[in-house]
Parts: sequence; structure tokens; C-alpha cells
Amino acid sequence: MAKTRNLLFEPCISDISFDFLEQSKLYSYQAKEYSERLHAVMSSDYFMKNISHHSIELGFCDEYDLLTIDQLPPLAEALNQLNQERNSQRNYDSEELVSFQDLSRFLQLSYSITQRFDPTLFIPPRRNIASGGGLYPIDVYVINQHISDLPLGVFIYDLFTNKLKLIHAFKNREELKVALNRTLFAEQKNDIDYINASAFMVLGAELERSCFKYLDRGIRWAMLEAGEIVHAMYLASAGLELSTCAIGGFNDEALARLINFQNPSQITLLALALGK
Repeated sequence: MAKTRNLLFEPCISDISFDFLEQSKLYSYQAKEYSERLHAVMSSDYFMKNISHHSIELGFCDEYDLLTIDQLPPLAEALNQLNQERNSQRNYDSEELVSFQDLSRFLQLSYSITQRFDPTLFIPPRRNIASGGGLYPIDVYVINQHISDLPLGVFIYDLFTNKLKLIHAFKNREELKVALNRTLFAEQKNDIDYINASAFMVLGAELERSCFKYLDRGIRWAMLEAGEIVHAMYLASAGLELSTCAIGGFNDEALARLINFQNPSQITLLALALGK
């Protein structure tokens, strides 16, 4: 019984896992070399051809053709269409910007409560994203750059109340520009149109939410969950005719500070640009 009472308070993540998380971080002094490596791969026909055609070689084995997916039910057909249209868009319209209504729809289609807490059955709230143990270690943050009806600032998305809560306001656009360059290397990379993106999403993980139950293995569930949310965001953007692109290259420490992370178990996993 004493062991159970202390589960929420004892260390749950091993030192070696913290070492891995630290080694996987990206810092400003690495940005140029990292960007050059990405460019070398992306600009090589040889690399891209082999990457895009990779498969597991099994040798000779029995093979069976799958049936065609024509005459799908309406919902399945809608999903098929969204899957065909979802993609990464790195350039955004400088004239047509994402509206507050667009952002509201985008967030609620991407990540939302699908089942409220039922005290009679003791069923915790459920979301549209699968989560190991229903612990949901990922929070979604929004950095607003061009969306009217919202101040320039950093918000956390509260999906229980469908509200954006301001956690940091920028004094002016120059301060926002400095923050984007410090966190997303906006001026050091040319792979994404950072200037015309209306907003940026940040997926931050509180690893202790998973690891207090699953120990180090909870880190896997947090990373998988972030991937699920990003995929849902891609589908939502396709359905709303918005443009989006995931951002994997960012200054982990600076971005964590921007969204008020303070503990080693709080890490930024991915960012995402949103525009039209």
C-alpha cells in the first residue's frame, strides 16, 4: 500500500532515458550543420529515390493482392479523400490568412474530447486520439503570428473548455520575430515560409503523466501520441483547405522556455506551421 501511495511522487524516468532525451535535442550552434545535412539528403536524387521506394526484402514468398477500395461507405470515402489530399505545404499565401474561425475549427477537429467523465462508471474523459492508459501526456500550444482577433502571443489549448489561454504576450512583432528565430530558426532555414505562416502549433509532453505508470516505456507512448495528433492535424487541414507542415528542426530548450516548461520531464516533441 505504501508503494502505491508514492507512485505519483517517486522518480519514474531513469537517468539513461534523460541522457537520450538530452542527446536528441537541437541547439542554435547545431542549426546550420543540421540544415546542411537535410539539404544534402533532400536535394539528392539517389537518396530520395531509395528512401521513397524502401521496402523489406523477404525473398520468395506467397503474395496475395488486396481487393480494391471502391464503393466505400460515406465516412470511409471521406477518410480516403482526406488521405489523398493531406500533404506538407511549405509556402503560404501572404494575402489570405488563417482566420480565428479557421483556427478554432482546426484545433477542435484535430484534438477534442469525445467522451466526458462518467462518475457512475468511473470512466475518465476520452479524446479522439489514442493514448497509452488514457493518460494524454501531450498538450497543444499555439504561437500566433498573423491571426486577427488574437493578440500576438503564446497560448495553450484547453480542449476541456474549448479555450485558448494566453501564457505569454509579445510586446510587438519584432519581439515575436526574435522569438521565432530563437526557437524555430526562422531566419536560419529556408525550408518553410516562416514569414507568412499564420500560426505555429507546438506539441509539448509532460512525460511524468505516462512514466509514473509505465516508467521509461511511457516515453514511447508520448512520442507515438504526438504523431497521432500531428496526423489528425494534417487531416483537419486538408478538410478545411488549410496548409500545414510539421517542423522537426527547432531549438528544444528555447522552445520549451517559450511555452513555460521548467522541468526535465517536460519536453517539446514537434512544431507545425499553419497557413493558407
